Amino acid sequence: MDSSDYHCQTKRREFIKFTWVTATGLAFVPGAVFSKTAPEITPVPSRTTGHESLKKPGIGLQKSAIEIVLPDIIYAIAGDTIQLFYRGMIKAVNPYIYNIVVSCSKGKQYPRYFEYLPATDDTGTSSFKIEIKSDDGIVLGSKSCTIVTKNIVRSPSEKKHILCVGDSLTAGGIWCREASRRLTGTGGNPEGSGLANISFLGRKTGEGTGWEGNGGWTWSSYATAGREAYKFFVSAVSSPPSIGAVYINNGIKYTVSEVNLTAGKGYISALSSAPPLAREGLTKESGNGDESIIFSSFKADSGNPFWEADKGRLDFPKYVNKYMNGKCDVIYFLLTWNGQTEWKTDFSDVIATAKLLIDHIHANYPQCKIKIMGIQVPSISGGMGANYGATGKGYADTFGMVVTALNMNRAYQDWCNEPAYKSFLEYTDVASQFDSENNMPEADKQVNTRSAKTEKIGTNGVHPATEGYYQIADVVYRNFVANFCQ
Repeated sequence: MDSSDYHCQTKRREFIKFTWVTATGLAFVPGAVFSKTAPEITPVPSRTTGHESLKKPGIGLQKSAIEIVLPDIIYAIAGDTIQLFYRGMIKAVNPYIYNIVVSCSKGKQYPRYFEYLPATDDTGTSSFKIEIKSDDGIVLGSKSCTIVTKNIVRSPSEKKHILCVGDSLTAGGIWCREASRRLTGTGGNPEGSGLANISFLGRKTGEGTGWEGNGGWTWSSYATAGREAYKFFVSAVSSPPSIGAVYINNGIKYTVSEVNLTAGKGYISALSSAPPLAREGLTKESGNGDESIIFSSFKADSGNPFWEADKGRLDFPKYVNKYMNGKCDVIYFLLTWNGQTEWKTDFSDVIATAKLLIDHIHANYPQCKIKIMGIQVPSISGGMGANYGATGKGYADTFGMVVTALNMNRAYQDWCNEPAYKSFLEYTDVASQFDSENNMPEADKQVNTRSAKTEKIGTNGVHPATEGYYQIADVVYRNFVANFCQ
């Protein structure tokens, strides 16, 4: 072997040594590896990792300010375990890369959530503070709220007529029925409280419970004349249509307003002025999605039930008289995942529209207590991509929509604190009590096309699994007991 071959092989061995040390993440990287045998790589001082710059103030991701979104008040009920999930309050792509520190005289801190099981003698208020710290202890974000612990003292002295209003998350009535069961039922898990004088009422009914929910609807849908829409039931969609995509049936256009699919099966709602021909499918004119969609059946979505068409104005009393025995004491609004854009910060338009309806209700039912429920953080395991593709914007931008959800929740709290509303309007946070990492629909999928190993992948972006709907019901249960069972 001549000297040139020897030096060449020596360099190769040293470079391989460098690669192994770097890949294993060892803290010690010999300076000679960089400066002598791999001169094209920027030299790093001996016995360093090469990441010291990230520890300097103002440099690196861990030095950016992190916002935390919490409600003013969170209710806890004796005997009922409450969990507060960091993913639903911390505005960070990955909150777990930070040091999350909870300060509270009650409960316990765990890696993903705070847990508290109140005893009967825990009643009162407790400060809950959460801090986000960098690796070197710098506080990047901090937020506090009050946990109010209550016992179940008694059933309401007078019957409470309750209405739940929402979009597709409410359309099936799952969380409404479960909230009713937890309050008025017996047995089950969690065990029902067996309270009396509580009735959940509304136009849509099931299992002795009523509610009002319509897929694709927003505050505008309930505060104005509403819209004609049709729901198409499908079972073999490979590329879900995007919101706003236009399809044609018998020369009539249908604009997609909602997609609720799990593994290609479910329904697609679309706005239109006329019903389709059942024998024809939907053919795409514009937007993303399958070129053609075959539906097994369809049905018309109703117009706004709070609107009086003959008078051209809101008429909530007409709804109450027809579906709620003439009384409305409590309303829970869960709105909305529809009509959103990624990274939205200004919700003045949403609030202004919502006020049209809330003002009308309050004028007619001044004693009615209205609860504005924030929305949960969406699927972060692929559900947004499963439903909305990879357009790089809108609902396909998962974290962008996380930001939108948390920003809207904060706007709701600010609205409920306004002097003109705070006496009858209360913000009721869902996101902090909702486990988006585990209670959104998911399925087992191969980790790659060459492996038999599987992982859990989200299959729906914003519509929860049944367990997720139950968590929404838990929020209603705690709020109702704390406010009306004392």
